[in-house]
Amino acid sequence: MSIAILGGLDRLKKSYERKGKDLGYNVKVFSQRVPNLAQRLSGVNGIVIFTGTIAHHMVDDARRAAKKNKIPIGRSQSSSVSAFKRCLSNFSAWS
Repeated sequence: MSIAILGGLDRLKKSYERKGKDLGYNVKVFSQRVPNLAQRLSGVNGIVIFTGTIAHHMVDDARRAAKKNKIPIGRSQSSSVSAFKRCLSNFSAWS
């Protein structure tokens, strides 16, 4: 299962990836704006948005891609690893 993280802290990127791998997820982190975000999100099974550290246009792009591809979205104000883990537990409940 593949999860995309939008936002978050650059210094925690490795921690997000490690925690996701420990829980059986392949994690892609987009902490800054990238070209063709909607296209890159089309292949993931879930999206985690850290709302405190992301630009509004990235949220809009992610929301549109999720709606089009029926991808669940988890949101958290905090960018901590424990908040990420909490969002992942919600994804496993949706599966």
